[in-house]
Amino acid sequence: MFKKRKQGRTKKHRKGDIPTGSFSDIAFLLIIYFLVATTLVKVKSITADLPAGEKSNQTQSEKTPVIRLSTNGIRFNDKDVDVELLNERLAALELLEKEESKRTIMLESEKGTPYDLYFQAFAAISSNGGLVALVEEE
Repeated sequence: MFKKRKQGRTKKHRKGDIPTGSFSDIAFLLIIYFLVATTLVKVKSITADLPAGEKSNQTQSEKTPVIRLSTNGIRFNDKDVDVELLNERLAALELLEKEESKRTIMLESEKGTPYDLYFQAFAAISSNGGLVALVEEE
């Protein structure tokens, strides 16, 4: 009547190949994602000549221009100025025509001074041919 079926299961034989058909699609999507998600930022930079860090036997002249930076703004030789006026006054000094020892501009900065203000003052000095001397409190 009833025939017994064999209880054994038949095994499927698989090949040793790894399916790689979708790898190129995934790689392409990742490339597109990183191109879209990445932001490209142009870094602002300035080149500047700094005076030597060695102490000199000569004393600093009383006529050396001093720029003081604070949270309130810029002071050039104890007068409040903005960035444009600072550029004009530095250009009037004609620093490029002077010898190197007389091109030094003192730059003082208080704690809490915005970096943008510091960067603008540093760039103004450098673009007008000045040498930046940074003043540190001891």
